[in-house]
Amino acid sequence: MDVLLSEPVQALISINVLLTLSLLFPFAAGVWSLGLPGFMAVGAYTASWLTVSHAWPVAAALPMGALAGALVTLPFALLTLRIRGIYLAIATLAAAELIQLFFSHYETTGGVMGLAGIPYLGAVPILALAVVAAVISGLLFASRFGKALVAVGSDPTVAACHGLNVPALQFTALALGGALAGLAGGCFAHFYSFISPANFGFLRSTDVLMFLIVGGLTPAGAVLGAAVLSAIPQVVTSLEKWAPALYGVIVMLMTIYMPQGLLPRHRLGRWFKPRRDVTPRRAAKRLPVPVTGQGADDA
Repeated sequence: MDVLLSEPVQALISINVLLTLSLLFPFAAGVWSLGLPGFMAVGAYTASWLTVSHAWPVAAALPMGALAGALVTLPFALLTLRIRGIYLAIATLAAAELIQLFFSHYETTGGVMGLAGIPYLGAVPILALAVVAAVISGLLFASRFGKALVAVGSDPTVAACHGLNVPALQFTALALGGALAGLAGGCFAHFYSFISPANFGFLRSTDVLMFLIVGGLTPAGAVLGAAVLSAIPQVVTSLEKWAPALYGVIVMLMTIYMPQGLLPRHRLGRWFKPRRDVTPRRAAKRLPVPVTGQGADDA
């Protein structure tokens, strides 16, 4: 229990919660975007550059990092008009790798050696940001906007026939995901006070994708999946080096026995749905049926 109360573990769980929520929005809208490391890198470098080179306060730099993460999703949003499915996932992953390559050669932010001397941000503010993001995400998913996102993700053709603007909803979902990833990147940079392009590689996408698969495509599921899978290797330190294999086993078991995750939407609906009155109703009195036809003439 003391391990969970330590600042590094709290910061790690909070950052992973933000990243998982950032992946939730595009996936709920049917956009298979794996550009999360790129969005996170843009947010981290933007916020860090403002605080290191221009002496901005951290509280002002973090929103700018989130804004930069949202803006960089525009090219990804244009891709959704051309390609879908696994092809979109591959294209967005390639774009994220290009962003990492750019920061590896951009000397202003340290290049491949990274950027150091970033002002420190404690775990408590990061935890507060994660809680606020989770609450706002829950409210959005419970609103008409969230229902529209789920409808678009289920069947965009049917959603368009019902008057929903599918491209606009998918663009908005990508922008929200990019903003949350950029915010997570800014928090990551200011907690560890150092970033390098190696922090934003492909493995970060796979980890966050596993968190979402285990938790389910809901805000509560994203939070639960990120918190549980992030905490297990920290609590059981002997499993830390086996974390990738452990994640793989958990994901395989989940896909076999609980393919929709721990907290899918329909399960949450059953928990919070008011119970109906199951008192048997009295049978209605049967009215005499008028006799017509040949039988009536005989009578």
